[in-house]
Amino acid sequence: MSIKFTIQTAQRECEVHGQFTDSLVEQFGANPVWYGCPRCQFDKRHALEYETRTAGVTIHRDRLMNERLLEAGIPPRFQNSSLDTWAAGSNEEKLRAWHTATGFVDAFSDNFRVGRSMMLLGKVGTGKTHLATGILQQVIRNFGSQGLIGRYTTAGGIIRAVKETFGSHSKTESQVYADLVEPHMLVIDEVGVQHGTDFERTVLFEVINGRYEQLKPTIVVSNLGMGDLRQCLGDRAVDRLRDKGGLAVLFRWESARGAA
Repeated sequence: MSIKFTIQTAQRECEVHGQFTDSLVEQFGANPVWYGCPRCQFDKRHALEYETRTAGVTIHRDRLMNERLLEAGIPPRFQNSSLDTWAAGSNEEKLRAWHTATGFVDAFSDNFRVGRSMMLLGKVGTGKTHLATGILQQVIRNFGSQGLIGRYTTAGGIIRAVKETFGSHSKTESQVYADLVEPHMLVIDEVGVQHGTDFERTVLFEVINGRYEQLKPTIVVSNLGMGDLRQCLGDRAVDRLRDKGGLAVLFRWESARGAA
């Protein structure tokens, strides 16, 4: 478990099971922890005594959830940006944005069934990525144990991944698109900071349309307004994001960056 998120290993001695390889494992939004003897953890999960078994199952479940959250690729800066840490104060627009976000999470079963997406649009530094990653991690926490896969990426990252396939023998363009369509929920951040070329527009449309066809919810985050977003992505892409009641949340308040 968690091999890909292991920072280092060490040989230790367990009083019950003897020598074992301990692993220091990355934790989502927290400091790394040593996982201890794996055979002890196995024994706890299968113990006859209820409290011991419950504790073991809880640890195992939390570790699996940690993997799901790390696999989502949420940047460290935003790993503690949850819906609970969103600071709206008395600002009605911020409160409305928060209620829309929490409502999307609460109704995610229905949103997933119809492939309903969301757009977070507006000024720089207004908390769009905070809210988007908060939605993503809460959906993973709610449904990750049922096999849900969520992922965060940027528009620039998608375009680079496609360009890297040119002349490559290890990964094809089709595989890049398939990897982006696979997650049950995808956040695409920083839409609109590209050069606005036909190639970039085509690449992003392929991702949005592929997910649209598979009824996979997508959250697009952009500093653009709706009109400029249509120019950036094209009408067809935006119309797919708006289909089935796709939500658009406008962030029109001033930037909080640099505020005391």
